[in-house]
Amino acid sequence: MCTEFDALLVMSSPQQLANTLSEVTGSEYVRFVAHWLTEATDLDQTPDLTGTPVVDALVAAAAAHVTFNRDGQVPAWTEEAGRSLPTLWYPGPDALFPNALVHSPLLFTLHGVLIEAHSLTSV
Repeated sequence: MCTEFDALLVMSSPQQLANTLSEVTGSEYVRFVAHWLTEATDLDQTPDLTGTPVVDALVAAAAAHVTFNRDGQVPAWTEEAGRSLPTLWYPGPDALFPNALVHSPLLFTLHGVLIEAHSLTSV
């Protein structure tokens, strides 16, 4: 039986990731991004901005991260205005912020998103 959660996991393009993140709570962002990293396709297609700065930065960071790891380049759209945060966003406990600062993948950090690399591993 397919649940609503399973339907949200059917995503591969940056636009589908943006749509999914717009449907879930902020506490679920990392889990969905981690899953998306393993399914990502159509990375050259520019998604619409959602109007939620964290979601827009997460989508750009994730797409840049995947593309750089595959091709050594990032899609130009990931560097557009509105696709990074002016201050760092960190979804974890304050006590672990320094660890996240050290262990967040570079392209996530450059977009203002701190997520420890091991948290981006889909299980």
